[in-house]
Amino acid sequence: MPDDLLSIGELARAGSLPVSALRYYDAAGVLRPAHVDPATGYRWYTPAQVHTARLVASLRQAGLPVADLVAVLAAPHDADALLAQHRRRLEEDLATAGAHLDAAADLLAQPGRGTVVVAELLSAVAAVRHAVGADPDWPGLAGVLLHLGGDILRLVGCDRYRLAVATVPVRHASGPNVRAVAPLGLLDEVASATLPEVGTIAVGTRSLDLFGLTGDPVDAAYPDYERLLLSGGSGGAQPVTVSAERLAADVAGADDVVSLRLDHGQVRLGPPGEDDVHGFSRTFLLDAVRAARAERLSLAFDDGLPLSITPADRPDDVGLVMPIRLDR
Repeated sequence: MPDDLLSIGELARAGSLPVSALRYYDAAGVLRPAHVDPATGYRWYTPAQVHTARLVASLRQAGLPVADLVAVLAAPHDADALLAQHRRRLEEDLATAGAHLDAAADLLAQPGRGTVVVAELLSAVAAVRHAVGADPDWPGLAGVLLHLGGDILRLVGCDRYRLAVATVPVRHASGPNVRAVAPLGLLDEVASATLPEVGTIAVGTRSLDLFGLTGDPVDAAYPDYERLLLSGGSGGAQPVTVSAERLAADVAGADDVVSLRLDHGQVRLGPPGEDDVHGFSRTFLLDAVRAARAERLSLAFDDGLPLSITPADRPDDVGLVMPIRLDR
């Protein structure tokens, strides 16, 4: 056996082919070893076969079928026509795939539609607007997320420190489950317009139509608010139901940073004590309580987790307020 033969591993490294591929191409008759040790079964290749291995690697990465690959290696001087045919096939496949992708993009961009009570939509906008962000580093938070899914429209406001969700029933819903961020300008236009009691909305990733008033969605990503909802709440602590009016009065008279405890069905507010690790913004608490639009509220909180403020009669409408870590 010549001394300059290459092992299968050496050819794999030099020819940019994995060992498993070389074994397959041996069995397929594409690239056979120059010598096979009868005792060990080891495959050995000549240095000239490095060129062949690189050619095989390039053609297979281009998707050339094995049968055509065998033909190219058998008659390389006649390969141009075969390669040109394969190129045309790839271009046709690419054009077909592009058409399918365009069709899929059009389907994804189709709006969801439905009919809602105008006053309910405007009330929901008012319930979440206090939580809409204004940070230029998070442009997607500068509007209200409209999540239309089946017979429910969810409106979401978030500024990374609080989250507000309000729901609106939808009738005659059709189209896909879709999310789009409505700019505040469009929502202000809707709020100031003269509209019927009931109207049609169309929510799409490329366009918004709210009762005949149209606009473009905010072209920026919105966080996964449903994951935030799952991470917020009591952590197992028992919720407490309280009077919204009484809670608002207590919060309004508190310090800028409030210590909040849920104790035996009571909400206890006060200045942070030495044992408190977290507190809450009085302004954020008051915004959430007032925006809930309910006589009674259900509060759930465990230390270090967001405070959940939910109307007792509308459990799908949720406000989350992030705690502030107190510096000592």
